[in-house]
Amino acid sequence: MITIYAHPRCSDSFHVYQLLEQNSLLETVKFINTETNPLSALEAGVFAVPAFAKAGKVVLQGYFVDEEILELVKAGSILIEDEKSALDRLIKSILSSYLTSSIVYLKGSFDVLLHSEQFLLSASGAFFLPEQRNFLSMAYKYLSGLKITEENERSFHRIIAGNYIRDLYWIRGGNISRTTLESLGENHFREWILQRSSIGRVFVPQSYPLTAEVLDRIHRAWIYTLERSEIIIQRVREEQEKIPKDWL
Repeated sequence: MITIYAHPRCSDSFHVYQLLEQNSLLETVKFINTETNPLSALEAGVFAVPAFAKAGKVVLQGYFVDEEILELVKAGSILIEDEKSALDRLIKSILSSYLTSSIVYLKGSFDVLLHSEQFLLSASGAFFLPEQRNFLSMAYKYLSGLKITEENERSFHRIIAGNYIRDLYWIRGGNISRTTLESLGENHFREWILQRSSIGRVFVPQSYPLTAEVLDRIHRAWIYTLERSEIIIQRVREEQEKIPKDWL
């Protein structure tokens, strides 16, 4: 049986629920609510929701397509063609998780992920490759030289902006607008991204003086968020209104 770690206000989690319901597969899986079971999710190595575990081990999280979820639930595995396709998938997964993308963005490089083997395997689908060590060697080499660039920075901005506005939407009961963001200002956004990216006392980016480089990256993320706030607010509102309260 596949165990699915899901959050009740996550649109992707609810999408998976609907997908399995439509295909009469709900009875074949077990859902774990990460809002009410956060420590068990962390203990399992869940960095993004939904995450999928088999025999007690998270084997898939981050990027996915519907056909893969159906295949995983029915057959217990998915097809990953080779190490290169797994590596491409890993990058998509990093950029689909606020936790991983925000940490990488604040650090300025992907090095912070190098020694999290379980995440590298599950976020890439490499758990389903016959030679996992070959993939890990490739991933280490690739990530160790990967930096934040003008070409990839917008991908980080998109997930950061969406999460900031979604958090405001939840906190303020949906009553937000561009004026809300303007009144809160860049200082609030800076404090939010630092606190939201912290992992208890394990990773605390604000515990050291912020460099000019980090402050500049946060500023660019703020400008992106403010400029696109009206579109993102509308998208978040539509997304959240479609999720029923007690589905999980």
